[in-house]
Amino acid sequence: MNYLLYNEKSNNGKPLKVANKYNKKFFKGQNVICLSIYAILNKEKEFCSSLSQNDVVYLFGGDGTFHEFLNRIHPLKVKFKIFAYACGRGNDLARDYTKNKPFEITNLVNDLPVVKINDAEEYVFINGVGMGVDSYVCDKQINNAKFGVKESYFSVALKVFKKFVPYHLKLEMDGKVKNFDNVWFFVCNHGSYFGGGMHITPKAKREDEFLDVCIVHNIKRWKLLLIFPLVFLGWHTVFFKKSIEYIKCQHLKAKPFGCGILQQDGEVIYNVNSIEVRR
Repeated sequence: MNYLLYNEKSNNGKPLKVANKYNKKFFKGQNVICLSIYAILNKEKEFCSSLSQNDVVYLFGGDGTFHEFLNRIHPLKVKFKIFAYACGRGNDLARDYTKNKPFEITNLVNDLPVVKINDAEEYVFINGVGMGVDSYVCDKQINNAKFGVKESYFSVALKVFKKFVPYHLKLEMDGKVKNFDNVWFFVCNHGSYFGGGMHITPKAKREDEFLDVCIVHNIKRWKLLLIFPLVFLGWHTVFFKKSIEYIKCQHLKAKPFGCGILQQDGEVIYNVNSIEVRR
């Protein structure tokens, strides 16, 4: 059986429209069940456990939809095939795959990195986690969405840049400790994109065994504004090497001093004082 799971609350209902169109074009209503993810809310593990290796699940939504669904079934290993069809706003997961059509994420789902927050809660993530300007931008965007305010990531980021106060960061990567002053943001990525198309970790490969860490620090605010457009092209690590650290590791511990907001796949968590990420 083919299961088409859609998030009708994502991107003004676009996933539902795309799922229906895909159903009519490829399945014609045969051997398929089209279902809202809210119909199995809090029952995701039971749903997935009931499926066989002959079943196929298609997820229609954005990165937030994928993030929430995969965290709800974690640590279950799926035995069926699972595909994603990106029809949210940012769609950073799809940028590492094939756009505008379903792409298989079965292996990805069964091998996701894990982040532990404040030595307590654990989550899996598909793209990355970060603290600093990026997390504050995500926070602002979430608030905009609540009140129906439409504003691009670029526009929100420029406003955040003007007010953001850099912080101190202690990182332990594969046992080696490094301290960074005047940190604007750092990300620990599994994929190569964040923020709806920003190529922040261009060397990242989802199939390898490493996390890709990018730290932006000790740079003037006006220079940071120059870097910002280059991130969309992945050129920032070439032109501003002194202010950007790019490190690959498998295990990371981070302790921020002066920043307490974390973004994971664009979702925000507050009052964060430490994180640990494992590949």
